[in-house]
Amino acid sequence: MAAAQVLERTKAVPTKLEIDLAIDEEAIRNRLFGTPYEPNPELWKADQNKFSRLSEEERNNLYETFKGSGYPERAQGPTIWDGKVLIDQTEKWLYQVSEEERVEVEEAVKHFVSLDLGFDSISKETFPLKSLSKQLEKAKDEIHDGIGFTVIRGLKPEVWNREERIIAFAGIASYVGPVRLKQQDGQAIVHLRDLTRLKSEQRPTITLKGQTNGNQVAHTDAGDIVGLFTLGKAERGGLSQLSSVGQVYNWLAENRPDVLSTLIEPSWEWSGQEATPLFHHHKGRILAQYARRPWFGFYEDQNRRGDSPELSYEKHVALDAIHFVAEKFFLDIDLQPGDLEFFNNLQVFHARTYSEDSEENVRHLLRIWVRDEERAIEIPKVLEKRWKALLENESLRWPVEPWDK
Repeated sequence: MAAAQVLERTKAVPTKLEIDLAIDEEAIRNRLFGTPYEPNPELWKADQNKFSRLSEEERNNLYETFKGSGYPERAQGPTIWDGKVLIDQTEKWLYQVSEEERVEVEEAVKHFVSLDLGFDSISKETFPLKSLSKQLEKAKDEIHDGIGFTVIRGLKPEVWNREERIIAFAGIASYVGPVRLKQQDGQAIVHLRDLTRLKSEQRPTITLKGQTNGNQVAHTDAGDIVGLFTLGKAERGGLSQLSSVGQVYNWLAENRPDVLSTLIEPSWEWSGQEATPLFHHHKGRILAQYARRPWFGFYEDQNRRGDSPELSYEKHVALDAIHFVAEKFFLDIDLQPGDLEFFNNLQVFHARTYSEDSEENVRHLLRIWVRDEERAIEIPKVLEKRWKALLENESLRWPVEPWDK
């Protein structure tokens, strides 16, 4: 129902509910794509053209400035990859569970249910796996010291109810990272599903692209390892996209040292947070912690910026550059119901394509953040305060439905 129709019907000041009902397709799309949250391809193209017109001496000066930063000229190691190549090397990142392993997971779910414990008690001890645990150890090797991610395929979420799906996901995730980290509003898990069609009083406030059907730009979350469990697949779109942080770093170092110099400045600050670089060089690794929301907000959180400093032109371009360069190297993964995806949040950017749901096929994923203290990358000192806050999780919330507040 259009806004004009609602006003005509009521002949009075519309209520919040009526305003919600009046939001049409165009309004939703504008809130998804018509804000500075979205990287601007025209801005990036114009800046690229501006750089191409610099003299050789001017470019050399920019390269020399970057070389004097103390950061390496190139990132090294197996975490450097091109998704356009890796898509044909599934043996490096995709594991198909056996029938024995699938049954083992289903038995572990039944075992945990029989214990009559709360979700906070899910652990390797209360969710026993034997065969699959060996593969999960290999997955940890890949996440921490290999390409940085893995996809595990072959579970059947349709055999479980909502609570049992959460148990299965958190149980398997406990083998990848025994420590669960606190997500927004103190949640242990977050549902990623389009909530824009629900009235505001029936759902949480939408502040994440994952709670819409819009494409997600390249970014990192918080914490060490991000886990996703696919419960439902959209009718169209919704591809999971991963990109190597080191690969993005290397492209910028070679082609746009001025942008990279901006990204490694320890001057990126926002409300309540210590100023940091967005790329970190720590213990021989190139790491990234980056998202756009602190500076631009999103959807029902457009004023998130608070007292964050206004971005300069150079910083705005640098933020956009992360997405457009990551996009060059995206690995597009068509996650299937039952797929588990785990990736190193400090060394892999992630994103998602636009999706469309139908009555039969609805995009729905669960997200968890975990940490393995024995294998974790040592966190740069400037990020320690943020990590400490993530670990303050004595009593986490476990929303069973996407619309649970």
